[in-house]
Amino acid sequence: MDRLRYEIECALFRKCGLPDNTYCFRNVGQPDTHLLIAARTNSKHVYTLHFDLAGFPAHMPVVFVKAMLRDRDGNKLDDASAAMHTLPSGHGWTRICHYGGMSWRPNMSLYKVYIKCRLWLEMYELHLQTGKSIDYYLNHQR
Repeated sequence: MDRLRYEIECALFRKCGLPDNTYCFRNVGQPDTHLLIAARTNSKHVYTLHFDLAGFPAHMPVVFVKAMLRDRDGNKLDDASAAMHTLPSGHGWTRICHYGGMSWRPNMSLYKVYIKCRLWLEMYELHLQTGKSIDYYLNHQR
């Protein structure tokens, strides 16, 4: 991610009301550029999202919850699962599916990815309450 895109993304976060102290870009302009965002759900749980931004914006960011989440039955969410909208884990963290690869466009913002991940977290918490899969609440993109 170049400096101009970094400035655009930060301006969009501010415009959309994301407080400066909830996100942090690291290594901007380097191959290992990443973004950390503290995402607070409606039930007041806070999760840290890690966006790997290698190749962004041409390539879709890879997003992890900086924890190995477990389903309602106690199983790790570390594999690809259509029902749970997850992809194979990395760094020991659960990876969230937020866009289909064919849906990604370089003009899509990190804020939009963040919103989709926040929705995933809300559905994850519903899954923990009800036992219904995330797919019950969220449709897959075509």
